[in-house]
Amino acid sequence: MTNKTLRKAALTAAICAVSGGTFSSGAMAAGFALQESSAAGLGRAYAAENTVGDTVGILARNPAGSALFDTITVSGGFNYVNPEIDAAGYTQYFAETPIGDIALTAPIYQEANDYASGAFVPFGFVAVPIDDCWSFGLSANADYGLETDFKPTWAVTHIADKTELLTVNIAPSIAYNYQDVFSIGVSANFLYADATLKSKVPRDFALDPALQQPLSDAKILDASGDDWDYGWSIGALWNISDRTRIGISYQSEFDPEIKADVDSDLLTSVTTGLPFDNERADLTLDLPDTAEIGLYHRFNDQWGLALGATWTDWDDFERLEAFFPNQKINGQPFPGYNPLHIKEENFKSGWRYSLGLEYYPCDEVTWRVGYAYDEGAARDGLYTEETDRVGRDVTWRTLSIPDNDRHWVTFGGSYEFSNQLSIDGGVAYLWGDDSKIQEFSSLPVSFPTPAGTATALNTYFDGGTTNLEAWIAGVGLNYSF
Repeated sequence: MTNKTLRKAALTAAICAVSGGTFSSGAMAAGFALQESSAAGLGRAYAAENTVGDTVGILARNPAGSALFDTITVSGGFNYVNPEIDAAGYTQYFAETPIGDIALTAPIYQEANDYASGAFVPFGFVAVPIDDCWSFGLSANADYGLETDFKPTWAVTHIADKTELLTVNIAPSIAYNYQDVFSIGVSANFLYADATLKSKVPRDFALDPALQQPLSDAKILDASGDDWDYGWSIGALWNISDRTRIGISYQSEFDPEIKADVDSDLLTSVTTGLPFDNERADLTLDLPDTAEIGLYHRFNDQWGLALGATWTDWDDFERLEAFFPNQKINGQPFPGYNPLHIKEENFKSGWRYSLGLEYYPCDEVTWRVGYAYDEGAARDGLYTEETDRVGRDVTWRTLSIPDNDRHWVTFGGSYEFSNQLSIDGGVAYLWGDDSKIQEFSSLPVSFPTPAGTATALNTYFDGGTTNLEAWIAGVGLNYSF
């Protein structure tokens, strides 16, 4: 196998690595979203988080929320997300020859345990009343985020290896309050996204003995980059009575274009023939728009109920494509890199339904419990076109996004030290069903076999998730001036 064919193989492996590394379910929400915008909301499973308004954290979901506060009020804190995602299955390598596939290895069974890393998710908000009608708000929280890390001996580290993704949404807002009955607000949202992606050939690569040049641990892709994007939100609150409030809100989509610097031991430039060294690459993320409706009702001085439903337009997330703008031949973009098709995802839009119950034993204390059902964004069943093409079952759901429907059960509370200072806390347990995952990748490698020259090196994974759960704990402080 020549260096040229090795590099072509690495190129296709890197394509898979970007799709596997950029997105994962480490956040334990549908797709790769985060719900964790407050500690008080965590206790009621974020039911009617755009409506209740017990903290300024409402601004993360509804820009009309600042109208609920008569004095300058701030809230801040963090949630710690500790997911545990396990997968297991068989990986097998094949040579694609004129007479069909020839197995190069027996099926290799492996387990990937706890490959989604825990993370702190901070948040901060402020509401500033201007007069009896107008108010200003400012929110800062994370809408998306993850960190995944597979063992170096994982047989498909060219599909999923190590990734970190951080987003921060900073949203100044303005709200108008009409006679304490109806309020409406709008915000300008500025999203910062930072990503680090790493992929490599598996350590102790099973095919090394058959290769002229061992590939174990060879760096395929080492990329890091960031970008800003902007969007908007609108929301409204309607106080039906002193005890009942309805909220509705909408947040537009984001399309940040990650500008990454790429290093590689194997990927080569078409202009210089040398391995990539700080090569520019652009990857656009189609992040969905969302709509939320909430109802909060206080039955009496001791009991309150929150009901919420959130729709997320994951249908916009169809595929991933990357562009290498400096990869040109005769002044024209090299088609193999512009665009570079990464992976079809074809997510489906879905709903999150939530229910929260609050108990107020005294003026200083609030207790909360909650339940939520969160529909996954990954499609069930087989990717029919790919299944027909390769002659093996291939699922829409992948190792990189083992997304599935999940359940939340939560508990939390608040304590008021004074009319100005209070503290919130909450915990949640999330779980989802195990699911089948079958993936196929083909590397365009030419090498001799007893059945003739192979035109591709095919990899097939047949397995699934064996555990999908998470614990979340949060704390927040609130102060009114």
